[in-house]
Amino acid sequence: MTPVHLLRRAGQTAEPRLLEEPAVRFGLGGFALFVTAGVITALDLPAPLGTAVVLLVTAAAALPLTRALACGTGIAGWAFAEGFALHPYGELGLAPADLALLAGFVLLALAAARRTS
Repeated sequence: MTPVHLLRRAGQTAEPRLLEEPAVRFGLGGFALFVTAGVITALDLPAPLGTAVVLLVTAAAALPLTRALACGTGIAGWAFAEGFALHPYGELGLAPADLALLAGFVLLALAAARRTS
């Protein structure tokens, strides 16, 4: 028997599921980047390959996000790539090449994001 408060009325929409919440999707994308950084470090991948893997995970994490959240995912992806694939011990570089990589990560995440914001 279904409790009365769970019955839907005609014209009523179901409440959103937890995974449909933008903040939850953003957090799951950050967790995926965190796990990717750990795998890259554990496998000791070469810098170009490690950066490419983080770039792909960043794009995948940005797919269900709005553009604003995807921008944050791009920045986080760049930080994980800089700190674990390119430089040792979590160091972030701010040389012109590093800033160009930041722009690339953010632009890729924005391109992969949903069109609505």
